[in-house]
Amino acid sequence: MKQEYITPIIKTSDPNAFTFIDLRLDFAFGLVFGTKGNEDMLLKLVNAILPNLNIESVTLSNQSQPGRRRDARSAIFDVACTTSAGHIIIIEMQYRHQDDFNDRLLFYSTFPLQNSLKAGEGTYRFKPTYIVGITDFIIKDIKANDRIVNRYSSTNEDDSEIRLTDNLCYVTVELPKVKKELDAIHSPAELMFYTIRNIGSMNKMPDNYIGSGLEKLFEICKFAAMDELTQADYLRAFMADLDLRSQKRTAFKEGVEEGKTEASIKIAASLRAHGVPVDLIVSATGLSAEQVETL
Repeated sequence: MKQEYITPIIKTSDPNAFTFIDLRLDFAFGLVFGTKGNEDMLLKLVNAILPNLNIESVTLSNQSQPGRRRDARSAIFDVACTTSAGHIIIIEMQYRHQDDFNDRLLFYSTFPLQNSLKAGEGTYRFKPTYIVGITDFIIKDIKANDRIVNRYSSTNEDDSEIRLTDNLCYVTVELPKVKKELDAIHSPAELMFYTIRNIGSMNKMPDNYIGSGLEKLFEICKFAAMDELTQADYLRAFMADLDLRSQKRTAFKEGVEEGKTEASIKIAASLRAHGVPVDLIVSATGLSAEQVETL
């Protein structure tokens, strides 16, 4: 069994040990980038992800999307917005590894597409829609590359120059690919991604951020400056994530021990079949004499 390494949110389980909230938690991400009054920070983020669009302004949209049928699943986006040019952008922050994350992005795209259709128009002309997944892990099902941001669209399998549509684009932002130290970062986009991944472990705003346009982000993320209800909501999200990571570690340890026992039993059975004395098998495998004698 291969251990899944997860970048810790903070170095201690004490919630008072941090100065800034961690933007890798979806609650914190939505709180900062999906709150009215913070559109300027969201604008910097979407331009970092989609620089080719030259987005001038963004308007926040409804994050909650009900299913179209009674038995259909609903969705709550971390951030949803519309640009000044009418482009729809949905952003999902995913901290922990998820095997079906790609399919989750596909699922999310169904909501803005359906909502783009208006009764009586008699056309299937959709608004250009971008589904963005920001992850704190490397997405396994995608061919490995060093690009932090990757864009995917519907193209002809035999000729990538032929596109089925320009109105739907999936974008992934893999934060572990931000490998530079802060002093070596000069790109505004890379600085934004670095900040999202690391602000939760910072004790103060580094001088590197002076004049970067991200100073406000540090003010917004100050835990002590939040009202008590928001602090309580964040701590609940933080502790829920901490509990889940603890469960994963426990499950891994139990899996390792179970795997070791199974391997020892197989070895012991083979040694037993070859007439090796029980006491030697016990010494070699760590199994009890009773376990060995039953093989």
